[in-house]
Amino acid sequence: GFELCGGEYRPLPEETLPVGVAGIRSKVLGLCLCIKPSGPEWKGVALRWYDPAAGTLLPTLHELAESVRRLADGNRRLAETNRGLAETNRGLAEARRQAAASAARAAEADAKAAEAAAAASAARVAELEAQIEKMRG
Repeated sequence: GFELCGGEYRPLPEETLPVGVAGIRSKVLGLCLCIKPSGPEWKGVALRWYDPAAGTLLPTLHELAESVRRLADGNRRLAETNRGLAETNRGLAEARRQAAASAARAAEADAKAAEAAAAASAARVAELEAQIEKMRG
């Protein structure tokens, strides 16, 4: 890394960063470019951005893609759960509707039975009153 000073480029000094690797600091970006040794599959070094203000390495494109994949999987599972809950709620609403209809039919039957009982009672009272009148007369 270089910086332009007075019309000429000067190399940026290498320093050991808090993550324990060598790097250079960019005053313009407010970030550090880490030279991080990597595993044998890389056969060399990898460059990573480090944010000294946050104290963290910035994610690589692969890491971001993996995070997006995990979020998409989580969102898919959440959508499936929500669909299941919606189906359950529809089933509960239908069961409540059927229970309310049954309760209405039962109430109607009870009302008819009460009317019939009242009519029968009124007929019996009239019959008894007629018998009382007959006995008086």
